[in-house]
Order: sequence, then structure tokens, then C-alpha cells
Amino acid sequence: LFSIFNVAIYPLTAIAAIRSLSYLHAFLSRQSGFTLSNIIPGGGAVAVATQYAVLAKYGVPQARAAAAVTADAIFTYLFTLGAPSIAVTLLVIEGRSAGGLVTTAVIGLTVVIVSLIVIVAVLRSESAARKIGGWAQKPLDSLLGKLKKEAPDVTTILVQFHDQASDLIRTRWKALAITNVAAQMAPLLVLWAALEGLGVTRTELSLVELFAAFSVALVLTGFPITPGGLGTVDAALIALLIAFGVDSSTAVAADLLWRSVWFLPQLLVGALAVAKVGWDRRQDRHVAS
Repeated sequence: LFSIFNVAIYPLTAIAAIRSLSYLHAFLSRQSGFTLSNIIPGGGAVAVATQYAVLAKYGVPQARAAAAVTADAIFTYLFTLGAPSIAVTLLVIEGRSAGGLVTTAVIGLTVVIVSLIVIVAVLRSESAARKIGGWAQKPLDSLLGKLKKEAPDVTTILVQFHDQASDLIRTRWKALAITNVAAQMAPLLVLWAALEGLGVTRTELSLVELFAAFSVALVLTGFPITPGGLGTVDAALIALLIAFGVDSSTAVAADLLWRSVWFLPQLLVGALAVAKVGWDRRQDRHVAS
């Protein structure tokens, strides 16, 4: 049931950004992006381009599509980095030990605060976007130069972000925030159901501890070491569940159930979405010829 809910709620972030978008087209865009980002190492850029293309295919203007995909990425990024700080705060309020999670939470909170300041400044004014881009360009050039890679034009990227997303985020930020939090938390419900099914009680693992383990493991999805964080996220999640008192065999079983019930079905649905978009394009070419 939670797996179905997870798949069904995921496209709502696109509808929050583009109110005229149908659920089907939002579904095809978001699920295609999910699958491509999780089967290709470092496939985030491919997923973003795919979502642009899918939205354009179904009649969304390019500027609006770019704004929607950009806004969704920003809210996902902020939630992913901010969630560990929320989890640690809740653990402290409950009087539970946060252990080594404090460092992760502090780093995440610092990055979120700095990011919010930059995002707000860029959204408010094009001149601020240009100034921040100029400040960031030199250290980025130096860092990537040592790696023998060409740095992107940060100023152009920030100005484009201002042009594309400022109006959307200013007018739709509440809907974007609510739908993104719901989409990010849906996999947690699947993990909770897996643990419940394995007999883990609230006295053995509280909901706050579960949220803490999940949110810290979730941070690793931002580092494209393996597709979908396979292995890295799982190892972190299992270790954190064990640290909070779940026995090792149950933690491993819960992780495997979580992957099987959350990740694999959505991956399959996304593959079908990719196939559907490809079919529609072929049909269009056939009609045009």
C-alpha cells in the first residue's frame, strides 16, 4: 500500500509547479527522470534534460518547464540536507543520544543556511545573481583547474536560475514545499512498514530514531557514487538502524524489503514511463511523415 502511495505522490511536485499540467504528463516526466537518475551513475543531468524534453513534448513552454524542474531540484536539495538537522533536534528534545549524527546535522544545517541566503539573493535580483556568480567563479576555476576540468560559467547559471524560477518560487513555494516533503518522506513510510512487518516495535526503535537513520542515509543519495545510492545508502542505513538498537539481521532484512518494495517498483514504473514517452514520439513522427 505504501509502495503504491510512494509512486502515486511523486508526480505531484510537477503539478505544484505547473498547475495546468495533467497528472499523466506529470507522472511521465517525474517517473522517467527518477529511473534515469537511478540507473545511470551521475545521471542527474540526464534526468533533468529528460524531464525538460518530456514536458516540452506534452506542450509545456520551455521556460516554464525549466523553472519547474529547477524549483523541484532546489526544494529536494534543501530537504535532503536539512532533514538530518531536524532529526537530531527531535532526538535531543526526546532526551535520546544523537551520537555522531550531530556532526552531519551541523554540516547539513550550515550548508542549508548558506544555500538559502544565496538562493533568496539570486531570486530577488539579477544584479545579486551576477555578483554571487563573480565571487564563486574564481575558486571554482581554481578547484576544477587542478582536476583538469573546465568550470561552468557560474554567473550565467545563476542569472538563468533567476530568470526561470524567481516568479515560480515566489508564488508557488508553499505547494512546492509541501509536495516535495511528501515525496521525500514517502519512502520512509515504506521503511517503517518493513520494520513493523519484521516485528520491530516502537519501544525498540522510535519514529524519531527511524527518521534520523533515514534522513542521514538520504544525504548519501546526493553523492552519485553508485546508481540510486545502491550499497552506500544501504550500508549507512543498516549501520544507523543497528546503532539505534535494531539487531543486525533485522536491519539487513528491513533494508532489503525497503529496496524491494520502494525502489524496484518505482524503477520499473519509471522504465514504463520512458517507454511510453518514446512510443508517443514515434507515433508523432509516424503521423508527421
